[in-house]
Amino acid sequence: MARPASMTSMRSRPRLPRATVLVVAVVVMKLGSYCPTRGAYVPPTAAELVPKSPEMMERVKQVKDRGDRLLSAAEAAAMVDDGAMLIDVRTCKQVHTMTDNKIPAKAIIDPVDDWIKNKAPTNAIKYAAEFGRKVIVSCTAGPKSTLAWEFLQEKGIDAYVIDGGFKAWEEAELPVQECKFPASDLK
Repeated sequence: MARPASMTSMRSRPRLPRATVLVVAVVVMKLGSYCPTRGAYVPPTAAELVPKSPEMMERVKQVKDRGDRLLSAAEAAAMVDDGAMLIDVRTCKQVHTMTDNKIPAKAIIDPVDDWIKNKAPTNAIKYAAEFGRKVIVSCTAGPKSTLAWEFLQEKGIDAYVIDGGFKAWEEAELPVQECKFPASDLK
């Protein structure tokens, strides 16, 4: 019985030896295209978004080792003066309770919690990045903004983190602004 043409062509096609495939996999791993300790990006869990939680601090420790985008408060202020977008990634309630309604001057509040929930940064961030503006993120002391930085990096956005967050900004005696929130935003 004659075999269909499709079956004979499959058998006559040369196959790579298994050893070759293994060598290619090892080379790819050595070159850094694949990192088994890092793996694919996984958004922060609800527990990892709770300020100062053990889960947040463990994730931040892992993320910080990968980043070279830490800025002093003074460096961040200079970048903002040069056109960078400054985002406070805390919720309104966190700004209210952690820093008495204060955020760095010229910052906008855009909670990273919303980005995670919607699986994308807000349009303002996307447009800023499309037009070449750098994005600087801040929170109270740095951990939450480090997670925001990780999220933005995953989306291909040129982002930076203020080392020490709002506390470092205030210690550097840089200008702050006081926010007023509707009661509904503080629940």
